[in-house]
Order: sequence, then C-alpha cells, then structure tokens
Amino acid sequence: MMPVEVLLLLILVIVLVVAELVRQSSLRRRKSPPGPFPWPLVGNMKELRELSVKLDGQHKALMELSQRYGSPVISLKLGRTTTIVVNGSEGIQTVLGSEEFDGRPWNFFIKLRNMGKKKGITMNDGPEWKEIRSWFVRSMRSIGFARREMSEFIGEELEQILKNIGKGGVREMKRIIEPAIINVLWTFATGKGFDEDRLQSFMKLMERRAQAFDMTGGLISAYPWIRHIAPEYSGYNLLVTVNNEFRAVLMETIEEHKKNFVPGSEADLIDMFLNEMYAGKGPQAGFDEDQLVIILLDILLAGLNVTSTTLQFLFLNVLINQDSQRRLHEEIDSVIGLDKLPEFSDKSKLPYVEAVILESQRVTPVVPIIGPRRVLRDTKLMDYDIPCESFVIMNLYSMHSDPKLYPEPRSFKPERFLSNGRRIKDDNLIVFGRGHRQCPGIALAKSALFLLFTGVMQRYELLPVPGCEPPSLKVKSGITLSPKPYDVLLVPRTTLASDKDGIDS
Repeated sequence: MMPVEVLLLLILVIVLVVAELVRQSSLRRRKSPPGPFPWPLVGNMKELRELSVKLDGQHKALMELSQRYGSPVISLKLGRTTTIVVNGSEGIQTVLGSEEFDGRPWNFFIKLRNMGKKKGITMNDGPEWKEIRSWFVRSMRSIGFARREMSEFIGEELEQILKNIGKGGVREMKRIIEPAIINVLWTFATGKGFDEDRLQSFMKLMERRAQAFDMTGGLISAYPWIRHIAPEYSGYNLLVTVNNEFRAVLMETIEEHKKNFVPGSEADLIDMFLNEMYAGKGPQAGFDEDQLVIILLDILLAGLNVTSTTLQFLFLNVLINQDSQRRLHEEIDSVIGLDKLPEFSDKSKLPYVEAVILESQRVTPVVPIIGPRRVLRDTKLMDYDIPCESFVIMNLYSMHSDPKLYPEPRSFKPERFLSNGRRIKDDNLIVFGRGHRQCPGIALAKSALFLLFTGVMQRYELLPVPGCEPPSLKVKSGITLSPKPYDVLLVPRTTLASDKDGIDS
C-alpha cells in the first residue's frame, strides 16, 4: 500500500501540473511568447542551467532556445517568476525605447543586491528614481566629470599605471587596471583616492562580493526559500556578511564627510548629496543616508566591473589580433606620437582606436544580457501580449552576433565600424543601454576606457608570453562575462624602435 506522504506528494504534483496546463492554455489564448514547458516548482531553471553549461554561457543558451521555438521573444519560468526573453535587434530596440518597460523588479535577489533598500539609480524605479537619477547626471557635470577635468584626473591614473609597468615584462593586466579604475570611481565619489593598503583591502572586499554573488546569486534568486533551510550551503550567510562589510566601509566615509561638511564647498559626489539632503529637497524627496549608500554601491559595482573587465578584454583582443595592434600603433604614432600622453580631445582624431574599442565590446561583451525590466502596464511586443508586472530581459549577444548585422560575427574586424577613414554610427551596438535607463555614468566610462587603453598602447606592445600557451578568448561566465586570467609580455615601444634602428644600421 502506498505511504500517505507519497500519496500526498503525488496529488500535489498532479494539481500543479494541471494548474500549469490551465495556465498554458490561457497564455495561448492571449498569444503569449512560446517557450519550454515549465515543470512544477523548478520551472525551466534546470533546463536553462544545463544548456548554459553545454554552450558555455547563458546568453548562448537563450539564443539557442529562441531558435528552437522559432521566435525572437520567448517565455521561461525561472523559479516562481515568468520571464520574457527578448532576442534580436527589433525586439530589443523596442523594449529600450518604450516607457512601459522602464520598471525594475523587486525580487529577493535584487533586495539582497541592494541591501534591502529600494533605492539608488540602478535597481529602482518610479518618481523617486527619476528625481535621484536627474540629480546624479547634474552632479556629474558640476563636479567636472563630463568636462576637461575628467580627462586630467584619469590622466593622473594613467601616469601611475605607466609607472607601475615601467620597463615592462610579463604581467597580468587585471592587476594593472583595477587599482586605477577603483581610484577614479572613489575619487569621483569621495574626493580622494585610496592609500595602497586601503586600496588592496577594498579590492579584496569587492572581489569577495563579486564571487559570492556569482556563485550563489542564481540559486537564491530562483529559490529564495532555500536560505531558511540551508543558509550556509546556499551562500546566503556569506552574502549578508559581505554586504555588511561593504556597507560599513561606505558609512565610515559618509560619516567622515558629514563631520567636515561645509555648505557651499562641495568638492565631490558625497558633498553634493549632503547639500541636497540638508539644504535642498531633503529626505522627503529621497535624499537620505540609505539612498546615498546605494548610489555609491551602484557606482562602484557597475563602474569597476564593467570598465575594468572591458579593458581586460580590449588588451586581450589586441594581444590575439596582432595585425589590428600594428594598425592601432600606426594611428597613435601619427596623431599623438610619444612625446605626450593622450587627451580626451584626441578621441575624434583616432577613428581606428575607437573602432577597436567598439569591436572588442561587440565580440566580447561584459554584460551580454541586460535587465531585468518590470512591465508597467499591459502591452504588446512583436505581436505578443505582455501583461503588466512581467519581467523582461534582453539578450544583447543575439544582436551583436547576428550575421545579418555583422558579417562573420565571431571575427575581430574593427574596420566594420569605419567608412572612408571615419567612424560610423551603429545603432545596433548597445553597450551602455539606451533610453531612460541608459547608464548615467557613460561619459566617465567612455573617457576612462579611451584614455587608459590608448595610453598603454601608445607606450607598449603587447605580445604572447614566450613558451606559454597562446592566449584565447575563453571566458568565465557569471552574472557578467570576464576573460580567464591571462599574462601578457609588455615591451616598451621605445625599446622596439631602438632595436629596429640598430638592425637597420
């Protein structure tokens, strides 16, 4: 005779399957996007995870599912949440340009990411978000990070990078780049950079946090209840601990600014926020300490991860593609030479450098999937009915690797962004978002990428390390993509020039 527990479980499974079949029938009547059958309790998470491992990335798995179901828009059940996945240029451009897709979900994973506060400029929405985002953009201009001062400050970090590289040798680019990016972001926010000991400590904290979210974020996001059953195994306790450490560092800096705050003498982002909190629109408009903490979190997480990893991919791509590196050196030599460091005003005179940056961002995206978005009202997308409160993610990889838009999409061809020696605009290459949710720090990010990349390439040639396995574009997949650690042989270009002169003579 069947045990009572087994019988009850069987009845529960039958009820859930019937309920799902009824829901699927309702979705078909409403013309919802197609997708795999979502199993009770687990949805499509297991299938997506297995396909992601097989194809080496969730972005590739989502594109494969889109092709299987013959639709650029598909529906997946990830845990308890139904998520609309958008592939291809038409659908993605529609979502980015439509206000009804501007919302943000407030699920458990995002609560954890935001330390429980629905605030900040990345994972927030509504009137308060619009107010805070508008203030942030104005503040960047006021501080000078959209004008010449930005170029000058990043130039100081470039000089430090070149000093650290010195006579070159075998180096890991990540260790060279990350300290400079952190100092740029931290100085923008707090008015001063780190000393060496504190910089190393902060970098380790950022790395621990990134690893914790990469390892456990997907599991907790899909099944938040697991934290009650297995808080250690699920990684929940680790995430909470790292969050508390991170918040303590930020609050220490905020308290220091509060003690020294003088109205009318605002020198950095924290000062400007405190002025708004004390003498401006105040806490009733969202300008409170919790808001400031999450804004700083947004700046550091997005700025460090995306900018630093984009630079790592850039150096890796020119290391692999030596012909592109030679042409890049020729352009830099003819426009800037070796007597002065690059300035942001040089950018428009270096179209091939710009093209290399764009092609690297296309071939090796740091964020191949953007979102999630929350649908603010019932709407349609490519003839499918999308109900209010649906979650939407966009697979940029599907667009950036579309052979109709980019012939030979896996080949590294900066020339595709040039015409008659000029850089051409490409609306299909989306790196910093678009529309109301475009990255508000885009000016700072583009400046840092251009100046640091061009400055290093001006002074050094990047070569494979002799006797080692040739570099490859193998990536580590997590919430974002990053190159697997690699070493490069940095050779000062003045040394190369001297060697060639000696040979010629």
